[in-house]
Amino acid sequence: MSRLYTYIVRVDSGLAPNPFWDWCTLAVCTPNHQGSAVRPGDWIAGFSPKGTGYRFVYAMEVSERIHMQNYFKDPRFQAKKPKMQGDWKQRCGDNIYDYVHGQWAALPNPYHEGLEEQDTQNPFVFVGRKYWYLGKERAVTPPQFLPMIGGRGARVNHPPNLTEQFKVWVQSNFKAGITAMPLDYEPSTDCRQAEKSCNTKCEAPTPSVNTKKCA
Repeated sequence: MSRLYTYIVRVDSGLAPNPFWDWCTLAVCTPNHQGSAVRPGDWIAGFSPKGTGYRFVYAMEVSERIHMQNYFKDPRFQAKKPKMQGDWKQRCGDNIYDYVHGQWAALPNPYHEGLEEQDTQNPFVFVGRKYWYLGKERAVTPPQFLPMIGGRGARVNHPPNLTEQFKVWVQSNFKAGITAMPLDYEPSTDCRQAEKSCNTKCEAPTPSVNTKKCA
């Protein structure tokens, strides 16, 4: 039986998860940094912080677990490489790291520079062809699923029947693909609001990361 990984999406800028160009990818966030043993067929679901009610942000059915070096070279994911002079979606690409001469090298990007050690300690990217991304249209999570959410890191030891009920709820109530743009995106900026990415620890959630007071 497939498993469900749940975690908190603290910053939803289009970087992590990155739902664009027909693939939902998670390359530089909590489940990756944690070294979660996600396998094809498992699900990953992200929710807003407790202060906003643990609202449902996105879910993906993982189709592949790809080594970061292979992800960098895979022709399917070239559009996810950050382009500093591109539009906001291109600048927020998550295909950042190549392995060159025995060490990781990052493409120029406006948000994760200097985080190579953290991002590549467990160098695997989770990829989903089938996904439900709500972005700023995040939905109220039914009460029966709230016990699966919260705490630090990604949680996975959920009751199997609850996991299956959650999957049915997602597939029955939301259209696959992108419903709305990220909550924290601003097309006139260069993604610097995502500089501290999903590990940012904030005193209180607010509508835009540009106004957050972060430690």
